[in-house]
Amino acid sequence: PAPAMAMAPAPAAAPLMRERSNGVQEAMPSFDVSTVDKGFATEFAVPQRITVPSNGQRITLALGTHNAPAQLITRAAPGVEEAAYLVAEIAPPPGVWPAGSVGLYRDGAFVGTGRLDFATATATPSGTAPVASLSFGRDELVLVRADAPQDVTGSTGLTGARTERKTRRAYQVENRHKNAITLQVLHAAPVSRHEKIEIESHYQPQPSDLAWNRQSGTIAWQQPLAAGATAQFSAEHTIRYPKDIELFERP
Repeated sequence: PAPAMAMAPAPAAAPLMRERSNGVQEAMPSFDVSTVDKGFATEFAVPQRITVPSNGQRITLALGTHNAPAQLITRAAPGVEEAAYLVAEIAPPPGVWPAGSVGLYRDGAFVGTGRLDFATATATPSGTAPVASLSFGRDELVLVRADAPQDVTGSTGLTGARTERKTRRAYQVENRHKNAITLQVLHAAPVSRHEKIEIESHYQPQPSDLAWNRQSGTIAWQQPLAAGATAQFSAEHTIRYPKDIELFERP
């Protein structure tokens, strides 16, 4: 889909006419908005004077529409919630676009509001232009399951002076749509903040991004998932550290 955003120049409209009391027709007021890009700001100008009443009534004036191509992604973070959400990623269009709220519609139905801010756009795993994201709510036709976590802790070394902890997380995602989807699965991986703490990680399949959204420790799998198909993902981490070091885990 191509979300519509009201910030681009409006197309010229055919002039409207009204008839004076003396039978002579005169042109109706024109509210075609002109746009001037000044490099650091975009200025919108209306050729006619607009009257704003003092009773609190709001006056809405359309500046125009812009069709922006978007990539739809079904995003899940099974370790946090066994659910999937429909997300649209949009590349910033040319010009200056102030951050603001937008109305979100899915299959013609209003599903809520979001905030579009191209200043916070993030780079994609493929290294292409940054994109801004809008969430269109939960995707009920994508089932997400997380297996019970597996954790094993023991001692290593000739004298047992080191602690070794092994963890395993496994997820399954089923696509019940009639069409293929682009699936993105997020996983929180441990990150060492001490030189004496060693971490070894193994993933199946190999993630597409080891620092999703520029966040160290957040890995992402992204792949197409055919209609009716199920994808499986797993992450195994081995953490080794001296017994005299107390391990703190951040949420």
